[in-house]
Amino acid sequence: MKKLKTGITLIVLGNVLYVTKDFATNVLPSSFGDFIQGLLLGLGVGINVVGIILVFMYLAKEEKKIKE
Repeated sequence: MKKLKTGITLIVLGNVLYVTKDFATNVLPSSFGDFIQGLLLGLGVGINVVGIILVFMYLAKEEKKIKE
């Protein structure tokens, strides 16, 4: 259950970082703003991927328990 909660939390955090990227575009219209935008986008996507993997690992483990 811990992997499921962590995975869902990471997915939500990744989406929040992705939305923050759009906010940073309006606030910092410079090359530093572009850097921050890229950083937030990369972190958001990476965290989403890790969260999705954790959720799938939890679901696979639960499916294995049901079959046994």
